[in-house]
Amino acid sequence: MSIQQKVNKNRLISPSFAVIFEFVVKEGYEEQFISAWSQTTQGIYLFKGSLGSRLHRNKDGALIAYAQWPDEQTYRKAANIEMSAEYEQHRKVMLDSLNLERTRTLFEMEVEFDYLQRRSFEINYG
Repeated sequence: MSIQQKVNKNRLISPSFAVIFEFVVKEGYEEQFISAWSQTTQGIYLFKGSLGSRLHRNKDGALIAYAQWPDEQTYRKAANIEMSAEYEQHRKVMLDSLNLERTRTLFEMEVEFDYLQRRSFEINYG
């Protein structure tokens, strides 16, 4: 039995897919972006099947998001799933806050081992 099979047997990992984004926000739009990102992330969780996301700021000040999905197939299919009108509006505001030419996906990757503790988060419905 391989190490990964042993780990799977012991439920220390579960299949999942992670995506890391670098967001380049237009000058003067950071507060708008962060608010819209939060709402958009909730919509993606509720409607598209993500496991959630974290927004980080690196030491250079760049905004980096880590998003986790149950698997790559769910991530790919999400592009074709529409959220509610309210969440789609948040997504539009988020995208309008970004320099889309410089915003990029840094990595798309399978999770090899998962020791990250999960906790639920409160969803703001209004």
